[in-house]
Amino acid sequence: MFVFVWCLLAIATNAQENRFTSKLDKYCKQLIQSYRTVSEERKQVLDLMASDLVDKRYIVFTCKTNSRRTVLLQVWAQTGFYYYGLADRNAFSIGDTVTPVYSGVANVLSEVGFYVSRLANADPNGYMISISKDFPESIVSSKSMVGTIDTTMGVVVNICDEKEPSGNAAKYSTFHLPYSSPTPFEKTVREKLKYKQLNHRIALEMLYLSSRIRDLLKQINQERY
Repeated sequence: MFVFVWCLLAIATNAQENRFTSKLDKYCKQLIQSYRTVSEERKQVLDLMASDLVDKRYIVFTCKTNSRRTVLLQVWAQTGFYYYGLADRNAFSIGDTVTPVYSGVANVLSEVGFYVSRLANADPNGYMISISKDFPESIVSSKSMVGTIDTTMGVVVNICDEKEPSGNAAKYSTFHLPYSSPTPFEKTVREKLKYKQLNHRIALEMLYLSSRIRDLLKQINQERY
């Protein structure tokens, strides 16, 4: 079972550089300068997701397993919420089956600045992942069901392509945002590069998503007052 750690405190947008590790903050700032590289096709889907998340509180990523792409998406969606001060939004992930997280996920997150460590006296495939060593911890387990999450207050995103039919995606999903699986490259000389590329794309798009939610909320508040 994969376990990862998140902070419970809200992050104000003007103070994220003091709340993130310096390496992670630098990585996020570099990505923010690259929003123009997100394709128009992807932006259309991400903008629709942002519009839904203005009035909703959860985003859930689903695939056949909950071990690689969905985990990266959950980590980066939550990081984007923190970065842009969206304190009341939360990201989750599920799969048709619960499987151990692949070590490449922990490795690539550590490389860009997250605090990553294995859980002591627990499942050997468990990790603690945090944006800062000073943040309090909250434990979330990989799962195959949405559990107590009220799906009417969230959006469910299928990240599998057509070759990976997912039961949960068919049952719950409201958006389709596919990412290519890195699995074929594991245990090869191209594994590290493929995980780096996947992590970069996911991080870029999830930060963009959070920026759009923030902008839409600002617009609504300005119109009210």
